Amino acid sequence: MPQDPSESPSTADTNRTTDDHTRPGPAPTVPAGKNVAELTVKAVLIGLALNVLLLTANMYLGMRSGLTISASIPAAVISMGLFYALRYAGIGGTILENNIVQTMTSAGEALAAGVIFTIAGVTFLDQSINIVETAAVAALGGLLGVLFMIPMRRYLIVDKHEQLPYPEGTACADVLETGSEGDGGVKLISLGFFVSFIYMWLANGMAVMKTTLETAFSAGQTRGFAIGGDFTPALIGVGYIIGPRIAAYVFGGGLVAWMMLIPLLITGGFVPDQAANLTLMGQAHAVWDQYVRYIGAGAMIVGGFYAIISMAGTIRDALASAAAELSGSKSETATQIPRTQRDLSMKVVVLGALAITIALVAIPQVELGVLGGVIAVIAAFLFVAVSAYLVGVVGSSSNPVSGMAVATVLIAALAMKSTGVSDPVVVLLTASVVAIAAAVAGDTSQDLKTGYLLGATPRKQQIAQMVGIAISSVFAGWVLSFFNQAYGIGSETIPAPQAGMMALISEGVLTGSAQWGMILIGAVFAIVLIMMDVPVLPFSVGIYLPITLATPIFLGGLLRAGVDRYVDWRSDDGDEAAKERATYRGRIIAAGLITGEAIMGIVVGGIYVLGIGADEGAPYAVGLASGTQTLLGGVALVALVAVFVGGVIRDPQDT
Repeated sequence: MPQDPSESPSTADTNRTTDDHTRPGPAPTVPAGKNVAELTVKAVLIGLALNVLLLTANMYLGMRSGLTISASIPAAVISMGLFYALRYAGIGGTILENNIVQTMTSAGEALAAGVIFTIAGVTFLDQSINIVETAAVAALGGLLGVLFMIPMRRYLIVDKHEQLPYPEGTACADVLETGSEGDGGVKLISLGFFVSFIYMWLANGMAVMKTTLETAFSAGQTRGFAIGGDFTPALIGVGYIIGPRIAAYVFGGGLVAWMMLIPLLITGGFVPDQAANLTLMGQAHAVWDQYVRYIGAGAMIVGGFYAIISMAGTIRDALASAAAELSGSKSETATQIPRTQRDLSMKVVVLGALAITIALVAIPQVELGVLGGVIAVIAAFLFVAVSAYLVGVVGSSSNPVSGMAVATVLIAALAMKSTGVSDPVVVLLTASVVAIAAAVAGDTSQDLKTGYLLGATPRKQQIAQMVGIAISSVFAGWVLSFFNQAYGIGSETIPAPQAGMMALISEGVLTGSAQWGMILIGAVFAIVLIMMDVPVLPFSVGIYLPITLATPIFLGGLLRAGVDRYVDWRSDDGDEAAKERATYRGRIIAAGLITGEAIMGIVVGGIYVLGIGADEGAPYAVGLASGTQTLLGGVALVALVAVFVGGVIRDPQDT
């Protein structure tokens, strides 16, 4: 992918030696030659406790709103607080122990996303939640996600360091570094945190204002142009971290979907019957849900295959390395590899993947069969690569796991239909393995990016991730069953929109009502993008996601470009140190914005789980009129941008 010059690393970041296992990149916080406490008992215990907590919160929030929160940063913040408290007892933790805690904790959040987007769909097919089946599918899919990510780590995390920012992973490293240093950076991250925390409490805790501002309009005979954004601090922070170029690709895909495809479809009469009496905006959302999202899924399928082809050399080298290890012909010993580049053995990857493949076919509770098991493993390998690449571009918050699940449902249902399989539950469970693997791989890659910047040992992070997956899987089925019994999956309280869509698509393909035409349009569109040398995956994600997510990410990218230009002008294009300080301040404040929203998401989720407060759009809604909420939302957005930009451009060394 072409690199934005504004996203180039600083001079300090390139101060590193180059050998067979390291590339020019950032100087890690903990040098490779230094051994620091990392995978310790206290780190594992704290990580497991937070893992279950965020698993529960995310499963509820995901089924209620269709979105989950990224757990890495809040876990890192909570972990730092706990370790600070433990210091008074003489058992404080190191920065790498904090990293292990956030690695284990985020495993629960990632697995929760895959489970609620797919396995929860069995309730829409008049099936009950099977706790053992859920645990088995979740564990096998999650472990596949970790294993398949291992051979891709060096290419995506190390070799592509400058091109793939991994916004949450980078922000998490900034959080941990800032907390360990205890310098002025704490004030910056605190600024972002408290602004974001208060902003989201006013929006989601009290319903004082709306964060989503959108409108639809007509131009002549063409109806259904729609634009808008869910202007939350975290999305703006993600856009700032990934920079203007990548943010523009995502937004460009959103414009194609919402300002071109949707108006053409609405004007042409492609409006679902159930949306005929809705407002123009309601019709736009219905058309996106029923048609345009399939175009995005088709584009992502082609983009995924293209990404695999682009990484063919890496995959070939990984397989060759695995073959050498398995045959015992590899002469290099682990001690010759720097600590910061030691992964789990390729023997573990190959034998583990083989064992999981057999388990998917042989374990009675999984019920995939030979065809389903083979499809699940192959599709998981494909979408693990896609997910790991995508989160490096747009971040975990915008990782379209449900889109990858849609693609798997389509492929699996079509293949199974040709062999006479007519049970949509089998199709759904096949897609569950892939969705969970993709979600976990995206999370794992963010964690490995954090570890790469901090100087962690990849192998220890990978072990921690697997332990986190095992614990999450045990609790996932029970938690899902609990919420189904308490509220009813598909009810007004927890509508579980993605799960319902997966069930609908599974039945649709088996009964012959799937949107194959739209998928083909998306595939052809992706081929054209590839021929034009446009990064197809970020653009496809923009088509697949609601415009309300692409717009705030683009706003964050614009703020990054504007700040860079301002600093260039103020420093007469000559003060590189001033530019580096502004870049640092922006990343730290953006990390605070992401952290504040994530923590508030947990707080609001906990309030709902405990049954505290009302349930009128917010637990403590104050009852303002919609117009007033919109006006206050606009004012709050302007204030948020002003505080953010002011914090970035205010250089203490100028005073």
